[in-house]
Amino acid sequence: MTTTKPAPPDFGIDLLRCLWRAERLEASMPRADTAAAKALAGLFAAEADLLRRILDEHGWPGYQLVGQRASLAAWRISTYCTDGALQARASEALGKAVHQDDADPLHYALLADRICFNHRQPQRFGTLYVPTHAGFLQLYRVVEPERLDDRRYALGLEPHAEWANRLQTQTLSSKLSATSG
Repeated sequence: MTTTKPAPPDFGIDLLRCLWRAERLEASMPRADTAAAKALAGLFAAEADLLRRILDEHGWPGYQLVGQRASLAAWRISTYCTDGALQARASEALGKAVHQDDADPLHYALLADRICFNHRQPQRFGTLYVPTHAGFLQLYRVVEPERLDDRRYALGLEPHAEWANRLQTQTLSSKLSATSG
């Protein structure tokens, strides 16, 4: 009598379900609504155990393991979760996956900068902006700003000026659509 090992859980499907729930929630609520942001953060925080399990068993759920959309869901879980230790583990695993061309470098930069922000340290990749009292966005502090584009280039990211311009355009577009709707 031979025994076969049970098939491993399909983490990709679990991650996609999480992403689909998040996208439905986002579509049903106003973009700038604080309650929507809290609900979304809660949804992703509830999936932290799933991400822990995947990291324990496989490392970062990259493109080869789960596909691009499910890898995006894992990044969103790691970004929204409130467990700093899990964020650090995810960032390390995501960094390794990026160097193997198995994950999005921008996701790594955003998560790494989020971790810096959470620890009130300067960010490394210049991805985070904070609102000013006047309602404008201002670049959150950056470690060695003169080397910012070097770090971004090493990851394969666009120069910071292009990122900032695109972010400003998106922010303006969002404000215009909110006032016209």
